[in-house]
Amino acid sequence: MADQLLGGIVINEFLADPNGANNFDTDGNGTAALNDEFVELVNTSNVAIDISGLELWDKGTGNWFTFPAGTILQPGAHAMVIVGVQAGGSLPTGGPDDLFFDAGRGSALINNGGDNIVVYDPTNDEFIQAIFNNDPLDDPTVTYNGFSSTATRIGLGEDFGTDVDGFSIQRSPDGSDVFVNNFTPTPGTTNICFTQGTLFETPDGPRRIEHLRPGDLLMTKDNGPQEIRWIWARHCPVEKMRANPALAPIRIAKGALGSGLPRRDLTVSRHHRLMICSKITKRMYGKPEVLAPAKDLTAIKGIDVAPVTGGVTYYHILMGTHEILFAEGAPAESLYLGTQTLHAIEPAARAELRLIFGSGWDGFIDSPASARPFASGQKARNMAARHRKNNQPALTL
Repeated sequence: MADQLLGGIVINEFLADPNGANNFDTDGNGTAALNDEFVELVNTSNVAIDISGLELWDKGTGNWFTFPAGTILQPGAHAMVIVGVQAGGSLPTGGPDDLFFDAGRGSALINNGGDNIVVYDPTNDEFIQAIFNNDPLDDPTVTYNGFSSTATRIGLGEDFGTDVDGFSIQRSPDGSDVFVNNFTPTPGTTNICFTQGTLFETPDGPRRIEHLRPGDLLMTKDNGPQEIRWIWARHCPVEKMRANPALAPIRIAKGALGSGLPRRDLTVSRHHRLMICSKITKRMYGKPEVLAPAKDLTAIKGIDVAPVTGGVTYYHILMGTHEILFAEGAPAESLYLGTQTLHAIEPAARAELRLIFGSGWDGFIDSPASARPFASGQKARNMAARHRKNNQPALTL
């Protein structure tokens, strides 16, 4: 059973090193920086809990955040604290009862090599703590400057295991005694580009995108099982999408493409390309199969701009070559590193790609080969309109 304060508050997830294969950008400002670190608590009880005054502590920094007065955490809800929102960034968003806070620090806090995460309840003079990367368990009552010398630790302290750079360590599911270290961070949510929750076909069956990591195999339309080379995630807060509607995803309703696809509602970024295969495609493009941006397909019944109800985490999946993957069963492209995409990827991520691909990086820059011809603009929109007018499915596989 998880160590808990106030009858249900537990340390649920933390991100120690935002930089790595995942380059997780918690505040959505375009840069995965050291102060994108975060700590998340969850209320595992069946009642609302007042967490006002609970304190987060670090041996080197001391009391680095205190939850403000009036902070009530509902049953099952999360309270996430980011170390520091950067210029151009904002707090993530989650479910209707999830809470988000900015500690306001301009530098990193959690030691990547190993550290203690300590949560103190001054009212009851109790604390819980977690360790990772084999860091020794601290005694805050003795070694933390300013910490209560009379406080009692609840439980024995919890070892979350070893972290993977760019991935958080989190309980799976929330509040459990099982820890995972290779899932994409999920700040404030239950534990060009696809969105969180998308199921992909693998040799071992469907898997959610946030559970994938570099080296895993995905099924491709042309080349069978292929290895993921790189995954990149970026959170887009609801405020940014409301200010700039172009950031909102496109929703492809279950069955909207034809042939029963996608099998569930699928959401992708506006420019993400889906494969279209039909007689109309052949007549218009001279090819039976093309890749068209989701934003140009909204004339098809069941494809529209998704309503903005909360933040969205977008995921890029890069394979060794441009591939057609199966997202919710529907054929959709992997990340295509053309010039426009490269300009959209932050410099640190581009540098990481150069290290991953070595000399193969030049092939992506100079002459990237696409898995299918691209269709876009007014012609692609006309193609979508013709499918609707003639009541023809966009996929006749």
